[in-house]
Amino acid sequence: MAKIDPRTVANLLREYAQRASMRGDNPYRTKAYLRAADSLMTLSQPLDRIIAAGALTRIPGIGDAIADIVTKLYQTGTHPSLEKLREDVPAGVLELFTIPGLRPDKILKLHQALGVNSLAELEAAAR
Repeated sequence: MAKIDPRTVANLLREYAQRASMRGDNPYRTKAYLRAADSLMTLSQPLDRIIAAGALTRIPGIGDAIADIVTKLYQTGTHPSLEKLREDVPAGVLELFTIPGLRPDKILKLHQALGVNSLAELEAAAR
């Protein structure tokens, strides 16, 4: 796959954070992915130059681990950890993040207790 733009990398990091939170990962880690995604949206230099210079960790919110993930996402459009998260967390669950006021911990509880995996299933469970 061709290298992708910073906006797409940021969106993939957001997906990574959402899926990780649904799996019950450390909330501070998932917030770190979201902060890194926000930082990628405000870059003043091209992402390829930053990666080539080994300067990703100079960006606020990006440490070594996230820099490795960002590099792989940029170069390939995916990451083995993201693919594992995609296997573990149904895609429909991500729809629930679009509901204002519905936090990741509540989405996780709905998913675990009621098997809610989509907006349609949430609507059915609410009836």
